[in-house]
Amino acid sequence: MTTVPHTLERWRLQWQQRPRRDQRIIIALAALVAVAALWSWLWLPLTQHLQQLQRELPLAQAQLKQAQQQLNESIGLNRHVSTPATADTRAAIQRTAARFNIASAIVALDTQQNTAALTFSAVPFDTLVQWIDVLQREEHFYVTTATLTPLTNAAGQPAGQLRAELILVRPSF
Repeated sequence: MTTVPHTLERWRLQWQQRPRRDQRIIIALAALVAVAALWSWLWLPLTQHLQQLQRELPLAQAQLKQAQQQLNESIGLNRHVSTPATADTRAAIQRTAARFNIASAIVALDTQQNTAALTFSAVPFDTLVQWIDVLQREEHFYVTTATLTPLTNAAGQPAGQLRAELILVRPSF
């Protein structure tokens, strides 16, 4: 079994015995192979990746610009949001309903933090819509569920009022 130093010594002796011209040709071929290997394994993939990034850059810049615009719009919207006029959910609903003279029509009101479930026994549709608008603008409540049932009089004719069951939610601030 030959050891590495013996093998290297043997190659060195063979190299020295070769003519100068052969040595130069072998060195030139080895350099050419090294350059080709570096070009194909290092330079070519890097330049291809750079070209791909340059092609993708305009799209990425457009996406960044759009994201910045959306962020600015969001920041602007958040600046315009005021705090609710009344912090207590139950008090906010009762206060605004009293302004529209419909507080007495509330037959059920269940509140939990920023959520309220309420039922009006009989309320005019227009008044209900106006109340919900004020409740949204001033108190930041949003209707998530609404069940509206038209009421009829004794003769079976529309009474111009309805029974309303609502679930309202107010985002936390």
